[in-house]
Order: sequence, then structure tokens, then C-alpha cells
Amino acid sequence: MDQFAKRYIQPDRDLLNWEKWVKVREEEILSIGQRIQRQPIDMVMNLHEKVREDKEMKSILQDAQVKERATVRGEPWEQPARLKQRCYCEPVYEAYRKPEDIGRPRIIEHIGVPRFILENEKNVHGISERDKCVRLNNEYQKYKQKKEEQYKEKIMKIDPYRSDISELFVKGNRPKPPSKPLPPLPEIKISTVDEYEETFTVYSVRINNTVFVKETAEQHLTNELHNMQEEKWHESCTSWSYYFNVPKSRVGRAKLFLQNLGTVTLRYCWRRIRQQTPFIQEEVTSQVFFFNKNEDILSPGQTREVFFTFVSCDIGLYRELWELSFCNVSFFENLIQKFVINLQADTIEDTEKMRRKVDILKVRLNRKAIRKLIRELLNNVFNKVTSVEPQIYPYQKFLLESEIFLMKNPVCFYHQSEVMKLKESYSQMKPGEVWDLSIASWRKAMMKKDFVERMQYFGMLKQSQNILLKPWQEDENLLALKHSAVKLILSRLADKFDQVYADLNLYSDSSDIEIEEDFDDKLLERMIFYIRMRDHVGMAIEYCAGVVKSLDLNRWIPFDFCQ
Repeated sequence: MDQFAKRYIQPDRDLLNWEKWVKVREEEILSIGQRIQRQPIDMVMNLHEKVREDKEMKSILQDAQVKERATVRGEPWEQPARLKQRCYCEPVYEAYRKPEDIGRPRIIEHIGVPRFILENEKNVHGISERDKCVRLNNEYQKYKQKKEEQYKEKIMKIDPYRSDISELFVKGNRPKPPSKPLPPLPEIKISTVDEYEETFTVYSVRINNTVFVKETAEQHLTNELHNMQEEKWHESCTSWSYYFNVPKSRVGRAKLFLQNLGTVTLRYCWRRIRQQTPFIQEEVTSQVFFFNKNEDILSPGQTREVFFTFVSCDIGLYRELWELSFCNVSFFENLIQKFVINLQADTIEDTEKMRRKVDILKVRLNRKAIRKLIRELLNNVFNKVTSVEPQIYPYQKFLLESEIFLMKNPVCFYHQSEVMKLKESYSQMKPGEVWDLSIASWRKAMMKKDFVERMQYFGMLKQSQNILLKPWQEDENLLALKHSAVKLILSRLADKFDQVYADLNLYSDSSDIEIEEDFDDKLLERMIFYIRMRDHVGMAIEYCAGVVKSLDLNRWIPFDFCQ
């Protein structure tokens, strides 16, 4: 056998490399130990075997000292910190928490190297002679023992498998899992039936809370079954109805209880009963009621639950009638009576889901409405701050009182003293209001007064209007200014005549050669002259009117009111 194995079976390369590495490591440990005169267990290359245990103990003490938060149904009472959610449609990301912060610290799994492998394969053996500095670690060891005693219960939960792994010994493959225990075998007794002994048969079945018994000659065996029919929980009926009222695409379930109370095995099957019902469609495109319709048997003493399942994707009314028929016995005297199962269902809309959608829609609409309202308010605020309020008379700040008076009263002339009298009388007629310089509005306010006051105000208005209808009296200085201004404008107009005439005859004057002029050319030059001088004359008239108006008002208007 050994020769066959050496010839046909090749060793594993990994195992060969492991064996070679172990031998090299053993030689190096022995050679280095002889040089430095130390035991292999005290060498620095082997000290890391204890570092893992210190790290595990440190993590255990840290997890045990984490304060437990108040919980509701196994979850922390405080909500975790969440990252910012810019929009309600974006997912919510919770800030990362360690299992210790959540309240479910991890269980320490001890993974190490057994002592047998350390001594025989890794050659970590000998008695440690290293100075461990007990005095320096004395306070630390006391503090460690104190905390271990304080958090003893929590440490047992976090580290329930604390054991000395150095005492374990691993050899060979993984052991097979233990076989499942078999149930105890029933005791079977075989007895012969004498010829003179009689056998009795009892047919009885229980459907939900109703017991049915087949009448036989052996009345002494069915007395107990008849007593069950007299119990309070017993219901005398031959049909059972199941009503499902569920939302669409949701599942509804119900069950039918069967039990064989007799001594004979019962065989039963299901038969569909066709019956037309008003307002309910008999044939549907897809099946909505589901249950096990196969033929089956019910042994003596056996119980069974038949589950009815209903599910529909459409809204409507559904109904199916099924007969529970026993093949080897009939519990009724005639064939008309049957065991009938009436399955009725009503599919409705998922109101809860619709209500949730409506609530979400309301929240979204409210948010949009609030945002829109806030935006409108901000826009109104900015518009009021940045825009100029429109005035009733846009040029009121650039117009004089006399100009406004003349616009509203074209027939009258402006007289400052008379206008001041009318303002004072208007404030007496309507306290708190300012007169808009219109004689028509002043007359309306006068007509609302009593007869005596009305006649008094009418006399005042009559005197003022007589004065306002007279033209202004011009003094000699003003008249001289007007004459000088008009003369200046007319002199400039005469200069324009000479300039236009010179421009038209410029070419003819510069040439020495005499050219016979055509009659049409003379007519064209004359028309051009008339057109140009027409514009200059119109401008001169406008200048005259503006200067005279400005001298009358004793103020220059800062803009052209005609434009």
C-alpha cells in the first residue's frame, strides 16, 4: 500500500512548503536563541501572540462602558443624526454609527493558536524569564480588575465564549455534524380477532363547530357524539359562508376545520355548484379563489385545516359555491341535502393607501402654496422698496402751480392771491383735504353746503373768477425783454435765410465758366429753399412762444412739456 501511495499519490505543494518553513523557523529560533541567550518564548518575534488578547480585552471594556439609551421595541429612543435632505424626494442618509452606539455591541470571537501548535510547530516553548514590570503595571491591573467587576454582566454578554484557547487541541478534519435525533418508534401490538368477536363502524365528522353522525344500529357507541351535538359551541347548519372584504391586490385568507370523529377513513372531494346570482358575474377571466381542490382522505382521529385564499386585481363582487362531498358515506337521508361552502368577496379600493397618497399630496401642495406666498410677499416687498410710487400727476414736481391751474382751467388766467383765497375757503368747506386747483371741484364742494353758506361761498367765487378771467398787466421792463428776445430770434432767422441761399448758389459762384441754366433746375432750387426755410421759420416761432411764456412765469421750465 505504501509503495502504491508513493508511486501514484503526489504530496500537496502547500503542505511541503509549510513543512519546509517550519523547519527553517525552528533552526532560526534555536540559532538566534543561543546567540542572545534567551528562551524562544521571550524572543520579540514571538511576543505578538499576546497582543491579540490585550486588544480583545481593551475592546471589551470599551464596549461595556458605552451608555445604553432608552429603547422602544428594541430601538433607541433618540433619532440618529441625519445628513441634510435638500428635497423631500431625495433619500435620507443617517450618519454612521458604530454597533456599540446603537446598543448592539459585537460578540468577541476568540481566534488564536493552541499551545500544542505553538510548541511543536512554531517552537514557542520554554519558561519565560522576562521582567514584566509588575510594579509599573500594578495600578493598571487594579483599575482593570475594578472595571471587570463593575461591568461583569455586560462583559458576559459581549464575551460569552471566554475560554483558555491555549488548552484546545486541533487535529484532523472538521467533525461531522451530529445526526438529527429520530422520533421514538410507536409500539405496535399484533392481536388476533376471534371469530365470535364483532367489529363496529362509526361514521362521524366535525366541520368547524358542527358535528355530523351517521345513524347506525350501535347506539351505545354514538351516545358521546350525540352529547357533543348538545354542547353550547355546537351549530346546526349544512352550509358555511366566508366573506372577504379586502382592497384590490391584497390577500384575504380563511380556514375550514375538518376532523374525523368516527372509526372509518373518509374520502372527500370538491365539486363546483353553478348558480346564477344577480349583479354578480358568474364567469371571471381569472381565478380569484384559491384552495386545495384535490381529492383526499381523512383518517380516524385526524384533523385538517383547509385554507381559502382570495386575491383580485380588479374591483367588483365575486361569488363561488363549492360542495364538500364524501365518497364512501352519506350523512343525509336524501341526496338533495349537501355540504355547501359559500365563498363571497367584495374588492374595494385601498382607502388607506389612497389616504396616505392624499396626505402626501396635501403636504406637497401646502409646501408649494407656502413657497409661492412667501415669494409673492418678498416680491412685493422688493418692488415697493426699489420702485418709485406712481403719482397722480407724473410731472407735478416739475410743474409750477400756475401751469397746473391753467391745465385744469383753460379759460382762466393764473392769479396767485386769488388762488390762495380759494385754497383757504376750500379747506374751510372740507377740513383735512387739499384743493386740486380745479374750479369745478371747488363748485361741487360748495353745492353740498346749506343755502346760506352756499350763497356766501358763491359770492367769493364770483369775485375771484372775475379777476381770474382778466389778462395780466405787463410792465415796461417785461415788454422790453420780450421785444429784445423776439428781435434776437428774428435776426437769427434772417441769418438762416442768407446761409441757405449761399449754400444753394455756392457751386454757381465758384465756377467761372458760364453755363446755361435750365428752367427745371431753377424751380428745383427754389423748392429746396422753401422747404428748408419752412423748418427754420417754424422753429423760430416756437422759440418766440417759449421765451415769451418763460418771461411771463418768471421761470425757465426744465423740460419740454410738449414732448
